[in-house]
Amino acid sequence: MGRPRELTQGQREGLLSRGYRPVEVWLPDIWSDEIWAQVEEDCRLISASEERADVDLWTEEALRETLRLIEEMEEKAG
Repeated sequence: MGRPRELTQGQREGLLSRGYRPVEVWLPDIWSDEIWAQVEEDCRLISASEERADVDLWTEEALRETLRLIEEMEEKAG
């Protein structure tokens, strides 16, 4: 079918009468150096966040275990 401007007026009217509407879609230019630089940066940030999430999980678990041990020691002392 092509872009709406490639349609004849009759084709356009036919589509409109059947409930279609013209839509223009903009997509990133995947051949652009700027787009690839942004993709690489986004991937680096995602990778770093996943690594950070593992560290955060370990730290939270260590803190929970430390607090549990402190409570246990206080109960024995008390």
